[in-house]
Parts: sequence; C-alpha cells; structure tokens
Amino acid sequence: MRARTAALLSAALILSAASGAQAAAPSCHCFRDREYDPANPEKSDEYLLATASNTLLSAACGLPKRDIVQARMSGTSGEDLWISSYAAQRQGTDAGRLMKARGTALSWREVFQSRGGPLEPLGARFVAALAGGAGDVALARIAAAETLAARLLTPWPELDGLAARGATHQETVLAALIGAWSSRPSPEVYDDVKAGKSGWSRQLAAQGRVPKQMEAEIPKALRPPGR
Repeated sequence: MRARTAALLSAALILSAASGAQAAAPSCHCFRDREYDPANPEKSDEYLLATASNTLLSAACGLPKRDIVQARMSGTSGEDLWISSYAAQRQGTDAGRLMKARGTALSWREVFQSRGGPLEPLGARFVAALAGGAGDVALARIAAAETLAARLLTPWPELDGLAARGATHQETVLAALIGAWSSRPSPEVYDDVKAGKSGWSRQLAAQGRVPKQMEAEIPKALRPPGR
C-alpha cells in the first residue's frame, strides 16, 4: 500500500511539474554554491535550506527526489509540493488531483472544502489553520512540522516556537534537523542564524556534516512511519 501511494505521489509531482511549466515561469531551483566553504560558509546556506526540505519530503513521503526537483524547476512552489504531498499521504488520496484542484481554486482552503471528506487525518493544527484562512506559507510550515514531530520526534513546543518566530517550512526543517544533531532546541538554532551569530551551514559543519551529505543523513535520522 505504501509503495502504491508513493508511486501515485511521484506521478502527481510529474503532473504538477508539467502544469506548472504552463502556469508559471520556470524557477531555476539550481545553486552554484553547493559545497561548504569554511572561509565563506554562508554561500551554501540557500542550497542547504532547499536540499534539506526536499530530502525530508522525499524520505517522508517515499518520493524520488529527482521528481521533487523537477517539479520545483518547472515552477511548482515548494509550499504547494509540501501541502499536496502531505495531505495526499495523510488522507490516502491522489496528490495530482489536489494540485489540479489548486490550480483552479483561490486557496487551499477552497480545495479542501470543495472536496469534502474527513479532515481529521491532516492534524488539528493543519485543520485549524485551514479554518482560519491561513496562506500557503503557514500551511506548508505546518505540514513540515507535523512530519518532523512524527518522524524526527521534534517536540511540539519547539515547532510552535519556530512558527511564532516566523520560520518558513525550509527553516523549520533545517532548524529541527540541526537541533536534533546538536542536542539543542531548534528555536535556539534559528535564533543564532537570525542574529547573525552562526549561519545554517556553519552550524551544520559544527556537527561534522556538510550540505552534500543531507541526502544520506536525513533518512537515517527519521523514525519509521507509524511507530
């Protein structure tokens, strides 16, 4: 069942990439600075944020990372990918249908209202955000936070603290990962970045890791699903 769901989600990403190419100007989603440079560690921060988020989405939903990157390069937003993949996995539905519905709807709230069906599998925070008319940035952050709570065991007080600070879904993912690897609260990791004390790549390097290791390191950090 999990393999079939992953195959459906993967196909949906390819579909969304094709439709996104028509609906929006392609987004490069490519990075020149992928290697960690101790002399200029901030150069790889943008790549690190993107690859950490994409890798977690891939590992948590069983999606080929190349399909996620293809969708991003074709113009699909990272927020839409997180929301559709998370909701499809939680509801046992087709991410492609969700993405198609989003293309003609004013908001994700409208998508879920028009589809009907139970919302409880999406989690209380996600449902409350939908009811309150939250935008894509907030919904994607909650989708990522729910995934981190379930698979990385990130404490909810930390995830709520990141949300209160205005962290994006990418920042939430990376702060939680670095926090887990360094045994520090993830909001503290985030605060150090925003205060200019220590950037993302520098904090990762302090734990003996570099950006190109994320594809191997993140899956190893996750708890098996449903446990």
